[in-house]
Amino acid sequence: MSERIPEVVCERININESEVLVFSVKNGLSKIGICRINSEYDKYCLYSHDEPVMAISGGMNDDDADKVISEYGSASGGSIIADSIDRAYEKLAAGGSPEYALEPLMRLLSDGLYAVSYVETYPTAGENMFFWSGYGVSKQLRNSSRNIRLIGDKAYSAPFLIPTEKPSTYDPSLIKKASVKGTRNGDLFGISLHFSGLYSLLLKGHYAACAAAIENRPFYTVQIQPLKNIWKITDENEEIKSIGFSSASFRVPFESLTKEQLRIGLTARKYVTPDTYDTIKQKLGIVPKSSQKRIPKQLDIFSERYPDADMVACAQGIDELTKPMLDALLAGQTELDGKVIISENYYNSVTAACNYLRYHSKDDFIDFALNVMRNPELSATYSYVASSLAKVRDERVKQFFTEVKNSGDAGYSKIIGTARSYIDNYDKYEEISSEDFFNALPEPKQERKRKEIIHLTGDTKSEDRISSETAKMMAAHIATMMDNKSK
Repeated sequence: MSERIPEVVCERININESEVLVFSVKNGLSKIGICRINSEYDKYCLYSHDEPVMAISGGMNDDDADKVISEYGSASGGSIIADSIDRAYEKLAAGGSPEYALEPLMRLLSDGLYAVSYVETYPTAGENMFFWSGYGVSKQLRNSSRNIRLIGDKAYSAPFLIPTEKPSTYDPSLIKKASVKGTRNGDLFGISLHFSGLYSLLLKGHYAACAAAIENRPFYTVQIQPLKNIWKITDENEEIKSIGFSSASFRVPFESLTKEQLRIGLTARKYVTPDTYDTIKQKLGIVPKSSQKRIPKQLDIFSERYPDADMVACAQGIDELTKPMLDALLAGQTELDGKVIISENYYNSVTAACNYLRYHSKDDFIDFALNVMRNPELSATYSYVASSLAKVRDERVKQFFTEVKNSGDAGYSKIIGTARSYIDNYDKYEEISSEDFFNALPEPKQERKRKEIIHLTGDTKSEDRISSETAKMMAAHIATMMDNKSK
């Protein structure tokens, strides 16, 4: 059995007058990826070498279904993987180009094509909860399906993050350091690998994400998206044709690729079976989930300023909502001038309009929502619209919920609980100072200087030496190769 030597090639491809950075990986090591555990029962696993990182227990066998996941371990458990990710991050932080900086990381992935971009992301779990504290239990991810109903066939961004480090590793003393060091051209940033729908896996930059949430600074990631789906269109003869590769954010025509890129893309598998599969499966079955260190509740509160998954899906799926369109919806109509405004279903139209407006304009959302709530003919939407209003802290909303509480109107009976809860908590709300919280964080720990060891060769460069952990992994790999040879 010959040794697999990864080949990574990066090219900038011009598509519709814009450049897309595409990596081709051949003979990839498949050290990070998703493998099937039991496809019949929809069980999959994100793994890193021989460690299960994330258990996936639903939604993988259906492109229209949201995924169900739970945190399990850390992606940087093995030193080869940690070193590769760290080196890529350090080069990017120093201003290095992704073509050069990402190569060590790309070697760890499975064969295929990957599009890379630099995008703004939100350090949340898609529902106003900090991303590092949102996955301790089995959780269904809103709008994590490959096909998102409201967005349809359009390309979309994937701004929400899933951690690949366990909460038990959280160390607040690293946040201040990341606030300064975890930047690229002044931006706080990380490296992410797209998972599904609106969600990506944060491979590096957990503490920079913490700093972004606390300091209310934008957070970006160098995002890697596998191009493993076939881009299909329906032509004028109603025939479905395959014309390229696609991911959440990219559409790459076959004609823009070389023959070698086409071969790699067409032969790549969506899921792989790593040589450590048996160990991964065994650990999933017998290793209990590690106890979580509680992430400070303040980080969840800081995360409330970000949009949630429904808002982002509607903002990307709806092209516009003009005042005439909103007036038509308030009149109970789903069409304007013979065209469907959002959906033929009225309830879906109102809920989508609420999320779109919440994303774009707080004032427009409150005006629209209050008009809905004061129209008895639209009572079927009251529960959803009231729950959306309850997420906004504003005197107009408080006044409305006070009216609901005191009115005795039977039409509002289903939202009385929402009204009371909002009013009770309104005056108890205390603004948490980002500056005070950041200043109270512990100072970075003093880094120990690495001792230089003089080798027999006289070489003292520490970066040329391998750790004992790396040596063990290399020895295990060689042993596996020898065992396969003997078989």
